[in-house]
Amino acid sequence: MDLAKIIKQLNSKELRTLILVSILSGCAVIAWLFFSPNGILTYYHLKKQIEAVQTENEQLKEENRLLQQKIDKIKNDPAYLEELARKEYDLLKKNELLFEFK
Repeated sequence: MDLAKIIKQLNSKELRTLILVSILSGCAVIAWLFFSPNGILTYYHLKKQIEAVQTENEQLKEENRLLQQKIDKIKNDPAYLEELARKEYDLLKKNELLFEFK
């Protein structure tokens, strides 16, 4: 049977009831899509969290790369190691004096 024929056979009260039930069912489905544990809002929040974690991960990778460069420079560049020792630990060469002005 065709849906149009069925609707024509309904009286006005039955038709209103059918429309009301259809609207309420549609609203329930939409609410479920948005607010269920696997709904659109949860998906949106999880997507934002993933983007934030990926951004942080990229920043940490860059920081690791820079630290690895510094480690390699310390291991392989005596001039850099000497400069670092002088700056960080106030080390002096033999027969060198340090003057501090305050």
